[in-house]
Amino acid sequence: MPKQPRPEALERLCKALSRLPGVGRVTSERLAYHLVQVPEAEALDLAEAIRTARREVRVCSQCFNLDQEDPCKICQDPHRDRKLLLVVEGPREVAAFEQSGYAGLYHVLQGRVSPLEGISEKDLSLQSLLRRVEEGEFKECCLAMNPDLEGEATADLCYSVLKKTGILVTRLARGIPAGASILQVQQPILSDALHGRRKY
Repeated sequence: MPKQPRPEALERLCKALSRLPGVGRVTSERLAYHLVQVPEAEALDLAEAIRTARREVRVCSQCFNLDQEDPCKICQDPHRDRKLLLVVEGPREVAAFEQSGYAGLYHVLQGRVSPLEGISEKDLSLQSLLRRVEEGEFKECCLAMNPDLEGEATADLCYSVLKKTGILVTRLARGIPAGASILQVQQPILSDALHGRRKY
């Protein structure tokens, strides 16, 4: 007996969901069927939340974090330590370090060097990082990349850009296991690693 195809609209929804990171074919199908079976208001509320986030969330022109304001709330905060700059790969790492109690400023690279994904140094906000360090009052720049192959390559690249400025460049302490993701590390370990940072 021939296989009955899914309705075209449902198939399109499955394909759209499967493009999300970490969502495979089975999960995209489960989500798609869920979205067409829940009350319409619930499904459309999700659509409206996506639309609002796309419309209102922007990249901070100073640190490249995501916020609804530009400059972002962190860059505007007069109580932050403006002599300490933490360089991270993406906005999710900012959220992780905020939970750990970090009180300095950030610079978000918007990615990391990954030849397999076609990401090179020109895709990162390295020149903006250099300009901020040269024009700012920072005394220390801490490189907070994930301790894996791509993270190490990105940290090396950041150091090569920053060393000519004379700023103290540090790394997170090795409280974070090699190969782990910052987003998977428990907050006490992340806090210890931050406080135990060392010179690059």
